[in-house]
Amino acid sequence: MKKMLHVPKARTRLNRGFHAPVLKKIILVLICLGLTTLSIAAGSLGKAPENQKIRVLFLRGGSVHDWRNNPPILKAVLDRTNDFDVTFTEELDDLRKRISEFDIVAVYTTGLTLKPEQEKGLCDFVAGGGGFVGIHSATDSFKNSDRYWEMVGGRFAGHGHGTYKVYIYDKEHPITRDMSDFEITDETYCHNYHKNAQMRSLIRMNRGEERQSMGWVSQYGEGRLFYTGLGHGREAWMNLHFQQLVVRAMYWAAGRDVKNPPVEQ
Repeated sequence: MKKMLHVPKARTRLNRGFHAPVLKKIILVLICLGLTTLSIAAGSLGKAPENQKIRVLFLRGGSVHDWRNNPPILKAVLDRTNDFDVTFTEELDDLRKRISEFDIVAVYTTGLTLKPEQEKGLCDFVAGGGGFVGIHSATDSFKNSDRYWEMVGGRFAGHGHGTYKVYIYDKEHPITRDMSDFEITDETYCHNYHKNAQMRSLIRMNRGEERQSMGWVSQYGEGRLFYTGLGHGREAWMNLHFQQLVVRAMYWAAGRDVKNPPVEQ
């Protein structure tokens, strides 16, 4: 960096043709270019500005799951933090261009099909530094897209159901560092994993033959990705530990310091 910002000495050719004010402008341009390069290398361009709310595009839709009534439960929790601005949409075409106005895309859909330009918009958004938070049936969506499967890491393969314990498998990651094991009544999603998948498992379950990961993180390009298999029905969405997990994940996906949601008074 010092070499790039080095100012030529008075007797160099560069200095002979320029006056001091011009040289100052050149130096400022070089500094700006250098800082921009460093920001891109560090991935900081993909972070939500600290002085602004984290803008969330919350994509909902499909069959089976109550996408109309479950996500608003989480939105109420996010609103209490005063750190998020949540916009719901059921329009897949919002993934083409409108998505660029947001910091995070959250997905709670089932089934559906991505057109090539929608797939490109979504995956390029994350690869370019946007955050992704997938909930439950996000892995049971867009099965026509290999790129989406590769990005998320897993594709729904089946499930059980019941009340079971979720174990904090990774106690070092910012999302789960301060969390404790908890009980939830929910489906027990299991997955087929993409051949290129490289995920870090955060939470797991252990109930007989069901010992699968119930949540993971990964990096896709410059973007941060979180997914949890939890979140089938209202009982799961009302679970305070589920809410804590997803809210903490949204902070992390936006590149912010992770916080717990405030307790409702």
